[in-house]
Amino acid sequence: MDVIPDGEGRRARKRRQMLEHLSGTAARLFETLGYDPVTMEQIAAEADVAKRTLYNHFPTKEALLAYWIDAQLERDLARLRKDVAKRRTFLSRIACMLDASAQWCEEHPTYLMAYLKHRFLTIDAPRPHDATERRDIAEVWRQLIVQGQQAGELRKQLSADQLATSFHHLYLGALLRWLNVPGLSLRREFRGITSLFLQGAAATGARAPGRASRAGPRNTGGQTGRSEADDR
Repeated sequence: MDVIPDGEGRRARKRRQMLEHLSGTAARLFETLGYDPVTMEQIAAEADVAKRTLYNHFPTKEALLAYWIDAQLERDLARLRKDVAKRRTFLSRIACMLDASAQWCEEHPTYLMAYLKHRFLTIDAPRPHDATERRDIAEVWRQLIVQGQQAGELRKQLSADQLATSFHHLYLGALLRWLNVPGLSLRREFRGITSLFLQGAAATGARAPGRASRAGPRNTGGQTGRSEADDR
């Protein structure tokens, strides 16, 4: 196993401390003055650092906010772990996570919009060095799906990674819909995507699209019981 030089460890710790100091300072200003009015210059002055130092760590105000929110998410996930572990089914575990998410989002809608815009605009950009070590909520979906597959609640034909990505897209879609359509209940939106994920969009008893009916006419002599013209 490679040993990390002590000097490199100190540099990493100092960098992380600076990231936390800058993002914490920004968060306090956001809470006091509101998110939109705060400028990078104000953040640098309040943190008592040069503007160049601030920009070297965070190129935009949105990046500061994203780092702070990710840190909040990490702490919230640690607190939720025991509560989620008490639940017996995939549905109850995912509902526990979504309920906690809804509570936070309802309390911070302005932050959430800025955060999502930043994440979508920088989807391929590298994140701060220590941020890659943090648990993303998409990883939580994957872990819960793995547990559901092991318990026989979810099918295994699709990988946990693929299912987690699909659920995460549904989750982001629900957040954006709630932010952009006045009067919606975020908890109801979350229940809707959970139902869609588990049950699909097909009507009860409906034939799966593209699947031939077993009771339909058989193909005899190359002829089908229905011509292409009949479908027009």
